[in-house]
Amino acid sequence: MPALGQTDTSQSIPLRLLIVEDRETDTELIARELKKQGFTPSWVRVDTEEEFLRQIQAPFDLITADAVMPQFSARRVLALLKEHKIELPCIIVSGSIGEEEAVALIREGAVDYILKDRFGRLGQAVRHVLDQHLLRAEHRQAHVALVKLNAELERRIAERTAKLEEVNRQLAQELAERKQIELRLRQQEATLERRVAARTTQLERSHTRLRRLVTELTLVEQRERKQLASELHDYLAQLLVVGKLKIDQLCRNPSVAPAARMLEEAGSALDQALIYSRTLVAQLSPTVLFTQGLVAALHGLPEYFSRSGLRVQVQSTVLSVELPEDRSVLLFQSVRELLFNVLKHAGTGEATVALDRPNDQTVRITVADHGLGFDIQTSAETSKGFGLFSIRERIEVLAGTFSVQSSPDTGTQVELTVPLSESVASPLLQSRPAIERRTSSPTESKALHVLIVDDHELIRNELRQLLTATKNVVIVGEASNGRQGVALAADLCPDLVVMDINMPELDGIEATKRILARNPRIKVVGITVNTDPDIHKQMVAAGAVASLEKTSLSSELQPIIMQILTQLEELELS
Repeated sequence: MPALGQTDTSQSIPLRLLIVEDRETDTELIARELKKQGFTPSWVRVDTEEEFLRQIQAPFDLITADAVMPQFSARRVLALLKEHKIELPCIIVSGSIGEEEAVALIREGAVDYILKDRFGRLGQAVRHVLDQHLLRAEHRQAHVALVKLNAELERRIAERTAKLEEVNRQLAQELAERKQIELRLRQQEATLERRVAARTTQLERSHTRLRRLVTELTLVEQRERKQLASELHDYLAQLLVVGKLKIDQLCRNPSVAPAARMLEEAGSALDQALIYSRTLVAQLSPTVLFTQGLVAALHGLPEYFSRSGLRVQVQSTVLSVELPEDRSVLLFQSVRELLFNVLKHAGTGEATVALDRPNDQTVRITVADHGLGFDIQTSAETSKGFGLFSIRERIEVLAGTFSVQSSPDTGTQVELTVPLSESVASPLLQSRPAIERRTSSPTESKALHVLIVDDHELIRNELRQLLTATKNVVIVGEASNGRQGVALAADLCPDLVVMDINMPELDGIEATKRILARNPRIKVVGITVNTDPDIHKQMVAAGAVASLEKTSLSSELQPIIMQILTQLEELELS
């Protein structure tokens, strides 16, 4: 808490001080010296940043700050004043300070510095600082007054100019009486030009709004695609995984042969449904685009278009491109639309996509084919021409360029160039689910303690049943996102963490890195419905002992658990 001191106010110069000092004795010395110098000081002493921020809004005349304190410092005081835009003079007071450090503090905003063994010049320094502060305030007031005076002068000039213009207009009317016909023609011409100019401006604004609308529609489309993909991942895929897990468990202990056959067929059907849902998710919003970037997403196009009979060759001179999400999505969708054009109109089974960096500020993508080609001048009348127009509009809104080279029987080459910088960022806000926790009883201390981290309650329930059915396994806690999982792992210190890879707030890969950085003894097993091998490689690279697909948990998780139990027993014996 700040210490408040108040002295006799009979002196002639009142002074309100905020003293940043951790020693009460030094505070008293400052006040005593100021009294000697003809001041009547009242002060508040603080020695932490929190106390300083609570007191700084009070009407103080001056701040004195110790250069170095256990919990605070003068350098931090100057930074807070600048951060909160508070114009209050600050004098550095220190027991020992080097000249270079003092000069650095002056550069950061301090007005003077005083050594504690030379308090004799404190009063003179305070007077000088207050005088300078007063002069700056008077200068600001004078500047405001000057601005007002200048505005008044401009208003008077405008009024005088208006009067002169009125006189000139009247004179012009008197001179134009002999040429009334010519004047009327000129007036009609001027009116027509104004209408043309107004109409031109209106068309330009309409064109600009059209571009913005096209861009907004594209972003809305991508957001809807991403939302639909999320819904499929969070509900359809997860329910299918639950059904698959249950059927796998029943298959291990079937009662009769026909039941086993039926269960096997049901499992096959669920596998096909999972494959379909993953394919649909990839078509709506390719995961690789958002996890690995544009270059990796482009390299996935050959496999996608090979199902339609189009052989696509992707060439890239760079391994990755750092682009804002909206630009990556726009470029990827544009390339895909161009390849669909090749498939529909080019009359060829081959196309190439080339990506390069012509300079440090732009990325360029070229889509080319050796098909039928078309007449660029008449293409605007066709649906294909409208598609190219749509891509052109969206690219140009991002300050990019779009060019087409084509003629009948010579093929087509389309070049897209987009700057790398992002103009507007749109952060996504996610809600924070509640933590679910379970603790073990004292009798379970020798068992394998497991923490479950998954953002889907259905999967957590299935994992709980699967794990509790295994001997010597105890569920000590559950978390519904990666950030909560890191906190519970630090609190509960489990032997094993079963970690979902795709989660809100903090994904499983980053959560695994943080858990193992704090406690390398913990074992982590990653789980996901994603079949992309790169995702599993990244999870293992983060430190996980294994990374499994959720559809195979019933058969693959238990051997890993038994292996971990064996390792724990060997450690206890050693």
